Amino acid sequence: MASTIGSGNAIASKKRQWEAQQSMKEVRESLPIFAWKKTILDNLRKHRVLILVGETGSGKTTQLPQYVLESHMTAPHKRIAVTQPRRVAAITVAQRVAAEMNTTIPGGPVGYCVRFDDTTSSATKLKFMTDGMLVREALLFPDLASYSVIVLDEAHERSLQTDILFGIVKRALASRGVKNDLRVVVMSATLDVALFQNFFAASDPAVLRIPGRTHPVDIFYTIKPLPDYLDAVLITTLQIHLDEKDNTGSILVFLTGQEDIETMESLLNDYATRLPPHVPKLWVCPIFSAMPRESQMLAFEPAPPNVRKVILATNIAETSITINGVRFVVDTGLVKQRSFVGHMETLQIEPISQAQAWQRSGRAGREAPGVCYRLFPEAKFEELATRAIPEIKRVSLEVVVLQLKCMGIDDVLSFEFIERPNTKHMIQALEKLYALGAFTPTGTLTDLGRNVASLPVDPMASIMLLKAIELGCVSDAASIVAMLSVESIFYMPRDHKEKAAASRAPFVSTDGDQLMLLNVYNAYASCSVKQRFKWAKDHFINLRAMQRVESVRDQLVRYLRQAKPDADMTSSALPDTVPVRKAMVAGYFLNSATRMKSALNGTQAYHTMCLPKREEVKVHPSSVMFMRNPAPRYVLFNELVFTSKQYIRGVVPIEKEWLVEAAPNFFHRVDHAK
Repeated sequence: MASTIGSGNAIASKKRQWEAQQSMKEVRESLPIFAWKKTILDNLRKHRVLILVGETGSGKTTQLPQYVLESHMTAPHKRIAVTQPRRVAAITVAQRVAAEMNTTIPGGPVGYCVRFDDTTSSATKLKFMTDGMLVREALLFPDLASYSVIVLDEAHERSLQTDILFGIVKRALASRGVKNDLRVVVMSATLDVALFQNFFAASDPAVLRIPGRTHPVDIFYTIKPLPDYLDAVLITTLQIHLDEKDNTGSILVFLTGQEDIETMESLLNDYATRLPPHVPKLWVCPIFSAMPRESQMLAFEPAPPNVRKVILATNIAETSITINGVRFVVDTGLVKQRSFVGHMETLQIEPISQAQAWQRSGRAGREAPGVCYRLFPEAKFEELATRAIPEIKRVSLEVVVLQLKCMGIDDVLSFEFIERPNTKHMIQALEKLYALGAFTPTGTLTDLGRNVASLPVDPMASIMLLKAIELGCVSDAASIVAMLSVESIFYMPRDHKEKAAASRAPFVSTDGDQLMLLNVYNAYASCSVKQRFKWAKDHFINLRAMQRVESVRDQLVRYLRQAKPDADMTSSALPDTVPVRKAMVAGYFLNSATRMKSALNGTQAYHTMCLPKREEVKVHPSSVMFMRNPAPRYVLFNELVFTSKQYIRGVVPIEKEWLVEAAPNFFHRVDHAK
């Protein structure tokens, strides 16, 4: 009897599995791209480069890689690489494709590789990865010989690493031209086709345009500019929920970053508890890159009955990921991005482009007619740039120069970029890397430079970590770098600001902001796993961010062991902060400031020390150094922030002698105490 029941259960299970596969097959074949499958593969066989413009909802991101894999176009022992500008997109697309192929990650033919997380194995044939990870592979293998097909998705985003990849794959196509064993697909929902045709002209690129499946979207603007976009988001989101009582459709909100998202999450959750009984419940799902993967996946789950889902996202949700069920979009019209100001890079909130605004509004019309609420006037939309400025034209280029040098490209100014970066910025990057010790005076890469390039963090953080090994404080240094890798550790509820500030008092350090972060990490690490939730809640600390920090820290130590296999990595947290602050100076000495007389009012004020023009700056009010009295003469800072004034954030007190020791060419005559 038991055997009969067991057999029946097995048959039922197989039937459910077969039905699920059939359902998945029907979904795949209903996508607009399916009708183009043969055309795509025929063009890819005839042409070495395919430029594919597939509108939102066409299915290009999930289907094209599978078509290529199913066509057996790859040579034995070679793979298909699919790049994405963002880690969240690389992971979610890989998981979706694995589900469609009825396989698992890890262990099957589909895998993903992002910074600090690699699920690929010898069995992997379809490898989804961030563009930066493929660039890192090219440092060792510039011709990308392990791949038969490389798909560069979301090419329109023009991230720094994607722009480098365009040049790398063009060189790989040339070096593998005799064998003719490499195919490249450049793919996007919106693309300047002529630019890519001209760049890849030597490979005779084919161009295909695949229509999407979209519905009309009504767009509403504000009458005048709004003073507080977060208040506007809160009011608009709640108004949609209360007015649209039939509860059909999720709300997708575009915000600038983790801090905004978590503030809005807290506000919406608070209001959700006070909704009238007859109003459907709200389910708030944030999604940003620093979240643990399991938390990110909640945004893709369907809402339960009588519940409306609100997705709080950054610009990742414009094109990189697709969330089903969205009928309403709330667009702040803002994006947080890196920009080069003077001689320093800063993170600023900027207006989006018109192209980005159309991508955002289009998310409301993927499955049915939708509505987009733009929280700015229509006249403001008309003033927006048509397209976003590529990252390579607005950020510092040390990483680019270092990576090109590692690939044996000595004359980095002659490298073929799809759009050439500012020559002045390239020269500044060369000078900065020389000052850091990554290059010799003749421009040759030093051993230090090679080690710096091998670490998955920016050059200044890499040098800090490598110096920490020498000084016996690698544990502290790795913790600090990991803490700086996430956007927001603390959260400050509007109605509990004083309580939140008081809860952080035990972590405050007179030795600066980074040492306060170190105290936070050490306190977190000393808690048992069971205690951590309560500890984080009591101190108004973001537990998700701390879990991410722990993972990044472990990976950093692993990378350091690979870069310096003979080094001692066993250092423990030290009571003396001098070694770790000295390690910070070794990497960040260019971010130094000293107190001197202000040209504005004659009082003492901080001025940057290593910029061609000394800039007067103020310590950011969020810094533990803001009210320190007496203020230290010399400080190091992590970033410049431009609002109404120029602020320095992430501030640590240092000594003049440490600067001289770290960079004698810069500081052997330094004496700014005037």
